[in-house]
Order: sequence, then structure tokens, then C-alpha cells
Amino acid sequence: MGWNCYKVTLEAKSPIHIGYGAKLGTVAKTRYYILAKHLWAALTNVLAQKHSEDYKTVGDALKTHTRFSYFYIKHNNNLYAPKYVSSEGLKFGNLSVEEFEQKFISSFGSTSMEKKQKSAEDGSLHEIEFIKPTALNKPMLFEGYLFFDSQQIQIGSKRFDAQQLTELEIQVGGERTYGFGKVKIKEMIEAKVLFEYFDTDLSYEPTLKSKESTFYAYAHVLTEKTTDLVKNVSGDLEPLVGREWCREKGAGRYITHAQICYVPGTQITLTQPIGLKITQDGLWILT
Repeated sequence: MGWNCYKVTLEAKSPIHIGYGAKLGTVAKTRYYILAKHLWAALTNVLAQKHSEDYKTVGDALKTHTRFSYFYIKHNNNLYAPKYVSSEGLKFGNLSVEEFEQKFISSFGSTSMEKKQKSAEDGSLHEIEFIKPTALNKPMLFEGYLFFDSQQIQIGSKRFDAQQLTELEIQVGGERTYGFGKVKIKEMIEAKVLFEYFDTDLSYEPTLKSKESTFYAYAHVLTEKTTDLVKNVSGDLEPLVGREWCREKGAGRYITHAQICYVPGTQITLTQPIGLKITQDGLWILT
């Protein structure tokens, strides 16, 4: 089974909140990029509704036939992916964290009302941080990659291929009841290189190979079985958890076990050239 790789540009149609449980006072923080799993979940949702199919059936079909990279802001032809620079700390593209936040991040505050008193309900004030839908009067774009195997996906009586995804408008992340997370596929073109720094091997499962022994991670990288492979690391670790479908409990009610990962932007130096396999959740694992 062979795979095809497509470079995909998403255009934001509303603010985007990629929550991960982090709070700063009353502010619910957002990640500054879109995880692969959010794309999978958004497509599962829209295709299940469009074809009146079970969510798990659609989700499993997408996991079998597709893989996603993470998606990062691209503005004025500059990609703002995170990277840990030894002498400067965390940056996004060529910007410091503070400069990045000033340019691309905002927040939305709200509170619940006490009907009888006609005043704000105690303890209900909260603020949602989000990625702006526009910056400097230009639509916010995100760049990432879709891997699609050589077979068409079968959902009910319908079959579709990668190009048909361009017809869909999807919602990613949280706060969708506020209208957040709307994105549209603006462009999708075939590609053989990922983010200019990784060659792709699409013969069996999507696998990457860094052009240099030192590289920046463009996804969460699983730390398991990496002791003898990694020579040096500059970045942070994160226990990554998520919500899954559980037939007994329903959608989103099963919490996955924490997977310890190097965060996106981590600078990794390998002892030898090693492949990076993309998992069904979009994580990278050294192989």
C-alpha cells in the first residue's frame, strides 16, 4: 500500500481555540498551533454528519487511510512553528513568544448572569484565549500536511479521495458553540518534502527522515525507546492525554493514558540517521 503526501493550506474563518487544560488565572490558554488529532476529529465529525454514519466507523476509516501533520500559522510567507533556540529560548518562527502573542493571539471574556440579582454570577468570569482569524488585515493561514493512502475511503455507500476534502468546511478545537474553529481548505498540492526539512518515505506507512542529524520537532515526539537514539535535546517534555470514543461511555468519555513526549519545537540531535514514523494520532516516533 502506497501513500500520497499533500501540502495543505487552511484559512481561518473564525477565532480558533486549541485548549489543553492550561489556565492563567481566569484565562483558558490556547495552543498556538493545530494538532493532527484535531484535524482528524473535525473531519470525523463533518463526514459522519454528512453521510449519516456512526462516528466511530468514520473515525476508524480515517485513521486507517489518512495521517495528518500538525498545522502552524503561515503569514506573509513566514511559517511560525515553535523552536527552542539554545541562546534565545522558545521562539515562533523569527519572533519571540511575546512578539508572537502580540501579533497573532487575543482573548474573549464572558460571565454568567444571576437572573434574580441581575448581576454577574460569583466565580463565573472566564476568558478564552484564541488565535486571531486575521492579522494585519489578512486572513490567518495554517500550513501542514495530509497523508492519504492509495485507496479511496469507503463511508456507507460513498467513496471519496483526498481532493474531495477541499469541499468541506470544518471546525477544529474548542468553543465551537461560540462559532470558534471554522477553517476551510484553501489549497492542497502534492508534496515530497515535509516543512522543507524532512524527506518522506510513503512506500508503506508515512515515515520522515531528517536531512540533518539535528532537527526541530514539528509534532509531539514520543520519548519511549529513544534512550540510545537521542544524543542531545533542547526543549520541554509534556504528558499528552486525550479523550477517545468508548462504546460503553460514549464519545469523548474515555481519557487516554498519558504519553510522555518532547513538545513541538524541541531541538533533537540523533546519534545516527533514524526514520520518524507518523502515528495515527499524528505523533512522531523514532524507528
